[in-house]
Order: sequence, then structure tokens, then C-alpha cells
Amino acid sequence: MSTDFDFPGFADDFEPPPEGAYDEVPIDDPAPAVDPGIAAPAEPTGALSAQMEGFVARAMDKRISQEADAIAAAKFEEMLTPELHAQLQEAAQARLVAQLAAALEIPDDPEPEPEPQMVFGSAEEFLRDWLAPTYRRQVTDTPSRVWCPQWWKHEEAVNRVEALWRAWEYLRLDAKTGMSVWWRDHADHHMEKLFSGDGPFKACSAERGHKTSVQPLPTDKAPDALFPDQRET
Repeated sequence: MSTDFDFPGFADDFEPPPEGAYDEVPIDDPAPAVDPGIAAPAEPTGALSAQMEGFVARAMDKRISQEADAIAAAKFEEMLTPELHAQLQEAAQARLVAQLAAALEIPDDPEPEPEPQMVFGSAEEFLRDWLAPTYRRQVTDTPSRVWCPQWWKHEEAVNRVEALWRAWEYLRLDAKTGMSVWWRDHADHHMEKLFSGDGPFKACSAERGHKTSVQPLPTDKAPDALFPDQRET
């Protein structure tokens, strides 16, 4: 049995290369192993696409705005006749003059508020229409409290009622504590002096009416040098 084999493509006189002939031939490095725990790079997402669309939209808006400005400028130049240019200059000048005048204008002093009108025209009206009906006290058959129906015949009473009236007209304008101050510091103080049995109505009574007023305090005239007239200094 023959052991010779025929190999297609090889000549009969083919000799194999000597041993070690391919030792210096470089061999490509093997491909690195793939770690199954590392995910492959992600493909671009929809967010990046939306961002690019935004860039494009803004660029288009800017370009459209530039084109519109150019068209408007060209149209304005066509319409800007010498007459219209003169009118625009006059309007701008008038506006500037008005602004300068307003800036330099000195404001007028505000008008003073009108003085409040009095509620009562006199001390007598105040006592008759308001004080007597409001400040009620028992003045008959009460030795500790006296009153004179003709109070205006007593100078002290006239002055005290006048003070009560004017203080009331002033303090009523204070909506917070004005009337409280009037009652405490004015009404109670002066009315106590008028009601006093040793006050200006000492000889009078509500039943018998007015009697002779209490005599003035006795006094002697002092030397003029001690009290010079201040109106003449």
C-alpha cells in the first residue's frame, strides 16, 4: 500500500521552510477582553436633539430679526423726506425743552390747610349748649357744691369757662387722647374750683341766684421801679 499523497496546488519538489523561519514575524495583539459589567457607550439621547433644535430656533429668530431691522431701516429711509426730518427734529427739541423746564422748575409751596372752624362761637354758647347739659351735678340743697346761674357776673368764672371752651375746641381735634386730656386736666380741675363753697360763687346759690360777688383780694400798688413796664423796654 502506497503512503504517498497528492496535495493540490503544491509542486512535487515543494520543500517546507526551515524550522524557526517565522519566529520573527509580528503577531497582532489579541483583542482586549470585554468586561460584562461595563455598559457600552450610550447613543445620543433625545435631550441633546432638543437642545440642538433650541440652538437652531434661536439662530433663526436672530436672523429673522436682523432681516426685519434691515427692511425697516430701508423703508424708513424711503419715507424720511426733508420735511419729515425737520418735524422730527422740532418734536425732539420741544420734548427736550419741556423735560429741562420740568427738572428746573421750583415747586410752589403747598397751600396751608384751612384753620378748623370752631364748634361754638363763644364761651357762653359753649357752657349753655354743651358744658351744662354734659357736666351734670346736683347744685341744689348741697352745701358742698354751689353754683350761680348768672355766672358771667363773676370774672373768675368767665375766665375759667373761657379756658374750658378754648381747650375743648383745640383738644377735640386730637382723635386719640384729646378729650381724655380735656376732661382730666381741664374740666375736672376748673369745675371743682367753680363748685367750691369757697370759690367765686360763695355767696350765690342755684335757688336764690346771684348775690354780691366776693370782694377782690386787697392789694396796694407797688413802686413803679420794682415792676417796669415790659412793653416800653
